[in-house]
Amino acid sequence: MRRKITLQKLYILFLCIHAVLLMVGGFTVREDKFYFGEEISYTEVEPGSHEVLEDGIQRYVLACEFNHASDKGICDTLLFYTNHQEVHVYADNELIYERNRADSVFGHTTGAVWNMMEFPADTKEIVVSIKAIYHSGEQNHHIFYVGNGINMIRQMVHDSAFAMGVSLLLVIIGSCMVIYWLFLCRKTRVALELLYIGILAVLIGIWAFTEERTIMILFDNRVYASYVTYTLLMLIGITFLFFVKQYIVKEGRCFHKFLALFGFGGMSLMVLLQCLNLADFKETVWIVHIVLVCDLLYFLLGILSKVRNRRHKKHVGLNTAGLAVLAAAVGVELYAYYAQVVNMQIFGMFGLLAYIIILGLEVAADASEKIAEMRKAEIYKELAEKDMLTKCYNRNAYNEDIQKKNFGSNVFVVMFDLNELKKCNDTLGHMEGDRYLIDSANLIKKIFDDYGKVYRIGGDEFCIIMENSSEEEICVLIKKLMKEEAAYNEQSKNVHMQIATGYAQFDAGMDMELDKTRSRADERMYENKRQLKAGKVINGG
Repeated sequence: MRRKITLQKLYILFLCIHAVLLMVGGFTVREDKFYFGEEISYTEVEPGSHEVLEDGIQRYVLACEFNHASDKGICDTLLFYTNHQEVHVYADNELIYERNRADSVFGHTTGAVWNMMEFPADTKEIVVSIKAIYHSGEQNHHIFYVGNGINMIRQMVHDSAFAMGVSLLLVIIGSCMVIYWLFLCRKTRVALELLYIGILAVLIGIWAFTEERTIMILFDNRVYASYVTYTLLMLIGITFLFFVKQYIVKEGRCFHKFLALFGFGGMSLMVLLQCLNLADFKETVWIVHIVLVCDLLYFLLGILSKVRNRRHKKHVGLNTAGLAVLAAAVGVELYAYYAQVVNMQIFGMFGLLAYIIILGLEVAADASEKIAEMRKAEIYKELAEKDMLTKCYNRNAYNEDIQKKNFGSNVFVVMFDLNELKKCNDTLGHMEGDRYLIDSANLIKKIFDDYGKVYRIGGDEFCIIMENSSEEEICVLIKKLMKEEAAYNEQSKNVHMQIATGYAQFDAGMDMELDKTRSRADERMYENKRQLKAGKVINGG
């Protein structure tokens, strides 16, 4: 039977592929960077001059008229931000720092970088040469800071602490949602939206964390970091789409499929162009931005549909607020990206965190209710089709099963009957009689359970329907049952077990229904019952 390829399977495949690529990239991506200085020494400084050369290189000249700390043995430090640009820094015509583009399948760029370098305390002039790798960065404006490097890092960590904390909290909460779904909801397949919102929270949290300036400085492999950022952004878009479909828009499958295929197609195209060295993620990221905007519109349409149909008022209110937060966060991020403004995502992160927490709690509560209802339904179903004493299937289950199936000629019905059950009840009491029933049923299930359902169809009568079997196989199993019965009787102090058996093969020409086959098996069983009582059949023989 051919397995159907679903969007969910495609989504899982993309997650796995990108997870592998991220791990491979972490070990393989290298960049060509030269760094001067052993120790990294917040004041904004204006360049003395700025010119754009014919080859597009921006040249900044900074006159070193600020205070030095050479008396303490600490060099001054220059700090500035570049976005996918090659950098060369000269102190009095001596090269002290450079960052060149990498040549890797994971990126042909330098990534987004906070450049930090020391320069000698007696430096008179610093020249910074910046060349954009992509045309979009040729007009970027750069701000320069000088000061003590350690203090700079300390201040950056302080400024980024709140945003990094929110990002990590998103990762933790999202991970808890995923774990909750895997352990409590996966088997029942309920609350799939909880899984998607959990994955979404993890992806957004990691993405925001990698975008913080502290991480940009501490994690120096900016080529790989850039690859991670764009990959996470791609996965965020498609994950959000699946969440919206599962939680908000239950209908409209065609539109969802179109958006999903557009998302997968866009991601595939971006990866292909990246691998073939035709266009980096930086140049094709507009595809992801279109996907995100389309997803938000899909979200909006889902909310409007619920408002129009007056359904799930609670969901509508919560998700309207969530839509506003998400739209603001995406809008701010898109503005910051195209306007080259750094570290603006914090404005939407806190609202996003609140929305995901509230939404996660609501979905988890709904999932708990659904699981409780499903467990009740399973209990009711078990009561309806199981014999509570022996845990075998009951007569109702037997009647339903023989009506549902079309049986072939290689089907056998095997009957079992417990001899002297009434005598056991009368002489030893009903507790021992129940023990006789339970132990006999367990013995029958031990031998025959792998071959079909064991039914208790009467007080002391049991039955099993064996498909794709043979008379030789049934005889072997009955002998095993007799040996187990003999072993039981040797150890039992009160109950003496004696199970009569009989079987018959379904004959389409003779039996109009399986009950006719059971009747013939009954006859053979009662013959065996009489032989056992007369002592003509020896258990274990």
